[in-house]
Amino acid sequence: MNRFRALKYCNNQAFTLIELIVVISVISVLLAFALPRLDASFFSDKERKLSTWILLNVKSLKEQAVQEQALLVLNIDFDNDRMWSSVGPMTEETPKANEIKLPSGYELRDVQFANKEKISSGVAEIYFYQKGYSDKALIHIKEDNNQYSYLIESFLPHVKIFEEYIEF
Repeated sequence: MNRFRALKYCNNQAFTLIELIVVISVISVLLAFALPRLDASFFSDKERKLSTWILLNVKSLKEQAVQEQALLVLNIDFDNDRMWSSVGPMTEETPKANEIKLPSGYELRDVQFANKEKISSGVAEIYFYQKGYSDKALIHIKEDNNQYSYLIESFLPHVKIFEEYIEF
């Protein structure tokens, strides 16, 4: 009788075939959605670094503007293919923070604001206000045959990236 109870106890500890099939199916569906996002050819290392810089700085500028109750600016220099942040509009004395030079092969095309104004030379300024919102703008960057558009929403902390030139 003890032997029968021991076998019965062991059988209750195993997974059924249906449970295994369900778990494997769920894992397969998750992998089917996850693998395309892990594709290394989607963005090059240079594009990934540039995109990460833009994403993190926009989010940081929105947060800092509220915390410090200051007007912050993302400056985009078309003549030198550079971007940096500053407190208030840029003057000779304004210190630059978080400056990045675009990698070789990348070129700033223009910045388009929601009111349809496009700036493609000099320095464009995207403002981040004390109340947590910013100017709505599109930053257009060209890399050889590829073009990227970075959409900065007024009230959202994240940036949308498009692999094409889009306009408002």
